[in-house]
Amino acid sequence: MIQLQDIPKDYIHCPATADSCPRADTCLRALAARVLADSGSNTPNVIPTLNPNYALHPPKDCTFYRSSAPVRFARGMKRLFDDVPMRQGKLVRRRVMACFSCESYFYQSRKGERLITPAEQEAIARVFRSAGLSITPAFDSYENGIEW
Repeated sequence: MIQLQDIPKDYIHCPATADSCPRADTCLRALAARVLADSGSNTPNVIPTLNPNYALHPPKDCTFYRSSAPVRFARGMKRLFDDVPMRQGKLVRRRVMACFSCESYFYQSRKGERLITPAEQEAIARVFRSAGLSITPAFDSYENGIEW
């Protein structure tokens, strides 16, 4: 169950209901709007919201849809390069760093301060495969959560 405090600041809300959108019951944006409406007094006065006209008649392939299904995040990668041959170490490390949008995200993810998304995990696995490594990237731990 989504809690009000779980919703990221400035997250776009959608006023669509199950009557107007067939995917409203599984869309994080619609669920966030519903949680906000049900939460009572401690709510922000201004929130980013989709145009109600769009929400009442969303296209079949709505670009704003975000699935509420939990995904598997990785936490930490302190031993990620342990089994990488030394001669390939620098190149693989540089390519793995490029899997993140900035260098600080790489270091935060490496230390376990930031969760590693499924897309980032797959990008790292592609780096290993493209380097001809038969090893699977090893992360410190895994946890399920919602990908906002």
